Parts: sequence; C-alpha cells; structure tokens
Amino acid sequence: MDMTSRIYCEKLKLRAYTVITLDTAREITSIHQTTPNATVALGRSITAAALLAATLKPETNQSVLIKFSGDGPIKEVHVQADAFGNVRGYVANPSVDITHPMDRISFSKSIGAGLLTVIRDIGMKEPYSSVTPLLYGEIASDLAYYLVSSEQIPSAVIIGLNLDKEGIISSSGGILIQTFPDTEESVIGMVEQKIKEMKKPLGDRLGEGENIYQIVQELFDGNHIEILSATPVRHQCRCNHQSTLQLLKVFSTSELSELQAEGGAKVTCTFCKKEYQFTPDEIETIKNRHKGD
Repeated sequence: MDMTSRIYCEKLKLRAYTVITLDTAREITSIHQTTPNATVALGRSITAAALLAATLKPETNQSVLIKFSGDGPIKEVHVQADAFGNVRGYVANPSVDITHPMDRISFSKSIGAGLLTVIRDIGMKEPYSSVTPLLYGEIASDLAYYLVSSEQIPSAVIIGLNLDKEGIISSSGGILIQTFPDTEESVIGMVEQKIKEMKKPLGDRLGEGENIYQIVQELFDGNHIEILSATPVRHQCRCNHQSTLQLLKVFSTSELSELQAEGGAKVTCTFCKKEYQFTPDEIETIKNRHKGD
C-alpha cells in the first residue's frame, strides 16, 4: 500500500517525510497512457506533490498543487495532493518521445527551461502561490530550491523512480528532510553528504525491497527516529458532475445555445479522463446564471 509518513529525530532536531507512490503513480500514468518520458515526469511529480502534502495539517481540507512548466516537449506537468492522501495529476503532452535508455530518461530535456509553481490552499481566504525558476531541471533539486527560497526552510529532497523494460513504473517514492529553527547548521550539511554517499539511487533501493524508514535512519547517521504518523496515499480525483458543469460558465450565452442545439455537451476531466454528459436543461441553468450576473 502506498503511504506517506511523518518522522522525527530528536537528537539531530530533524523532521522527515517519506512517501511510497508505486501504485498511485502506476494508476495515474496508466490513465493518461504516458510514454516512458512522460511517465518519468508525471511519476516523479506525483511523489513531489505527495511529499509537500505530507507537510500539511493531517486530515484537513488543505491541499497543494504543483505545476512544472517549460519550453520542452512535455510542456507542463500538474499534480494536486491533499492532506488525506488523495493525489491526481496529468501531463500536457503524454505522448512525448525522446529516445533514451529506460534508466537514463532526463526530466530536464522533457521540460526544458521553465518554472515551478506551487499553490498551497491551507484554508485562508486566498491560496498561497509561489513561483521559482527551474534551476536544475531535476524535480528533487528544484523542489528543495523552492522550499529554501520561498518557505525559508533548509531542506533535502530525494525522489526515486524506476521503469521496467516495458516502460512501466517498477519503484516510486521519495524522502523530504527539513530542519527546525533550532537545528544546528551543520546537520543538514551532514545529511546532504550522506545522500551523496548513497551507493545506489533511491529508486533502485526501493525496487530491491529496502525499507524506506531504514534509509532515513541511515541518512540520519544511525540516530533513533520516531514515526509520528502515517497516511495512505491513493489516486482520487475531486471532480464530480456538478463541479464539472460549472466549467461551462466560461462559454458565452450564444455558445451555450449552440451546445443546446447540438443536444448537449460532453466534458472530459483533464485530471482523470472521466467524461460527463450535460443535457440542454442543465446547460440552461448556466445560461440563467449568466442573465443574473
């Protein structure tokens, strides 16, 4: 079962968030029928969003949306995750095809030069939005840069994802490590050095069945860690018939009349590909709202 966990190390005064996203990433990439390049981009972004969602207040309506946008062939990747462990996502160009060996697919070549946008909805009047440049072209490094520059939290991020010979995800997960205000400055440097000294990438280690908690303890130099909580992670889209109907509000009254004359409208959710059919009477309710505005 996919799971996100919150971990604390008292001796080092560090917190860690771990996530396994194998089933979730497989399901979402299968829905969008992604090529290997798009699978890597979307799969890694799913882990990144799930890690950020793990920092939200558990079991609340808080959520986070991340968007990678660039001038590369994949164009954009969108992933939304919430505090209940629900994740949904899509990639603008799921058919992108850049020839690479399965173990050497480059996110930077897929996305190109661009931006990372993070939108946190924590229940305030307006969501908090932050935009940072993609300095590294690697999701983990660019996420760490966002956390340091926008949230002023020294952070280390590892994201691992492997594909099998068929281009199907065989391992997927990540680790986010953050300091507290009273954490010694040298500690995060020690953790970053431990990450550099890892003999195998995280994706390989998870694929070989290693326990992600043991990997965290290794990065914490063997110090005792406490697992504070764990939340199941799953693919779950928040679309429904009524909310999708509201999307028709962007059409003018004349355009809505044309849809009615054609017998109704069909709308497909970008995130989950579910199709919704709307009758002329339902479209009339949208037209009536236009009249009231």
